[in-house]
Amino acid sequence: MKILMHMCCARCAAYPITKLMDEGNEVCGLYYNPNIHTDVEFEKRADSVIKFSEIKQFNVFYYPDLVVEVDSLEELDLTRYDLRIKRTFELGKDLGYDAVSTSLLCNLDLDHEKILEIGHKYSKMFDIPFYDEDFREGFLEGQEMIEELGLY
Repeated sequence: MKILMHMCCARCAAYPITKLMDEGNEVCGLYYNPNIHTDVEFEKRADSVIKFSEIKQFNVFYYPDLVVEVDSLEELDLTRYDLRIKRTFELGKDLGYDAVSTSLLCNLDLDHEKILEIGHKYSKMFDIPFYDEDFREGFLEGQEMIEELGLY
């Protein structure tokens, strides 16, 4: 299966991408993270994603949108999840991917149910399956992998 994986950072993406590739899927990443504040933090994450993709030998699309300003916590949630997942579905549809997923599904601190809700909403809208595996079980494994590789 050809899967486009939204990547918020290498730490959250390491486990899902490795797992999907080990299962024989063709995975491509999309680094898009408009809610990261400061250019320095954004670039550290982007650099780590790019280096990880080179090590694991998969392609990454890179959207350098830096900061999206928000006026409320509700808007912040939409920025954190909705914009990133929607952009991934748009690109997935345009490029003919079989499914779309997100590394947000690996993070233990995020609202997993909200991420699933948004992913399934865009799956219907763009007519592409949302690969909604619960990757949280591998979160610590992914963190260790990134540390061993010396990445951020």
